[in-house]
Amino acid sequence: MKTRPSIAIIIPGGIGTGHNNIGVPVMERIVKLLSRDFQLTVFSLFKINPDYRQDAFELVSISGSNSLVKILKFIGFFFTHHRQKKFTVVHGFWTLPGGFLAVVLGKLFKIKSIVSVLGGDAIALPEIKYGQLQKSSFRRLILWTLRNADEVICLTEYLVSNLRGFGLVRDIKVIPWGIDTDVFKFNEAMLHEPIRFLHIGNLSPVKDQVTLIRSFKIINDKVPCALTIIGEGILESEVKLLVKSLKLEEHVKFLGLLPYEELPAHYQQADILLHTSLSEGQSEVVTEAMSCGVVVCGTKVGLMYDQPSCCVSVEVKDFEALGQRVLELLKDPRQFELIRRNARDWASSHSIHWTVEKIKGLYFRTDA
Repeated sequence: MKTRPSIAIIIPGGIGTGHNNIGVPVMERIVKLLSRDFQLTVFSLFKINPDYRQDAFELVSISGSNSLVKILKFIGFFFTHHRQKKFTVVHGFWTLPGGFLAVVLGKLFKIKSIVSVLGGDAIALPEIKYGQLQKSSFRRLILWTLRNADEVICLTEYLVSNLRGFGLVRDIKVIPWGIDTDVFKFNEAMLHEPIRFLHIGNLSPVKDQVTLIRSFKIINDKVPCALTIIGEGILESEVKLLVKSLKLEEHVKFLGLLPYEELPAHYQQADILLHTSLSEGQSEVVTEAMSCGVVVCGTKVGLMYDQPSCCVSVEVKDFEALGQRVLELLKDPRQFELIRRNARDWASSHSIHWTVEKIKGLYFRTDA
């Protein structure tokens, strides 16, 4: 039997972490699918929950009293595992610290290094103190890492455009994270009455639910509709206060944080996903909605920047334009259906299996 190539993956967390081990579900699924063809060792720079169990790959939890101690422990673990397994690729998820460590170890051990840029590592939003590129020290490390990696992967052209704006010139592969279209199934249902709007996301400044609620107010003043919000976060009380001040309490329902496996049912009941972030790496909820036949309306970031024919999108913070565009769409069933079909076609052709095949192609190419 042919031995599977050994691959090292470095993550800051996201597998076996969080409430109910939810972590980052799509990333965990991608790693499990990759483990069918590769012998994977995943180094987590965040402590793994003690009750997390899986047998598809080796998961090494790195903990420490501070960042320096943690990194030194990681290097020791990596050296021991590399001596036993002879890694052919080291892949860092997020540029700092995973990507940086992947590039350094790649140079040290003369193995291929791959860096996945996933969002905040390609953004600078100083007005809300978000994004690693806003700090000059982080910016230098990120640009050095991306210039010296053998391969760089971005989720979207939106991220590539941001990096180009900071002077990065090199070949970058764009590989979005697809989802399991057998789980997030397309729904042929007609529009409900009242129109059912859905929002799923962390209630935080970068997700800008203030713009979302103000847009919904414009829509709600003209057509019967309801909004369901799934998620929690530091802006929860502020968003609820805004809902109250706009007299929308009867039309907006907050469900809090729900298990990932419950989300498909909520997509199946929705007509339109409202998503008004200031920035996104891609936005998995947008991808999930597109797969389920929920029309996406929001701001030109992440996948909504890349795929304008698959959604309705406006400039960030422009709640008036978004509200008006949604109202226009609701009066045009043909355009509504065209957007829905475009989105479904894109999601189907860029499923999680497509993503894994693209990454596998980079792993097998060790001539970089």
